[in-house]
Amino acid sequence: MKEPTFAPVYVSLFPHLAKIANKHGYALAAHGSVVRDMDLVAIPWTDEATDAETLMNAVAEYLKIFTDMFGLAIHGPTDKPHGRVAWLLATGFGSAIDLSVMPRSRANS
Repeated sequence: MKEPTFAPVYVSLFPHLAKIANKHGYALAAHGSVVRDMDLVAIPWTDEATDAETLMNAVAEYLKIFTDMFGLAIHGPTDKPHGRVAWLLATGFGSAIDLSVMPRSRANS
């Protein structure tokens, strides 16, 4: 029998996280296996897209609802290829969300 994973939790969080991203002008996509953590990438979608840190803070604020007992640890930002910036949001008990945000175009920065 395989070890249980946090995948069901991650899947249940995704719709609201996507709504938060949309509110901030981003499209949100999940990638990876969703076994160890949930890898998300946010892509600026509107001219009004907020900066990456504002988006990350909104995601973190939502996650605090679920992490009140053991806290939310935020690691980053870390620079990634192609101008991406990433944060690891450790949500407890070994679960985490790895949020990468693609850069806005220079015209909209």
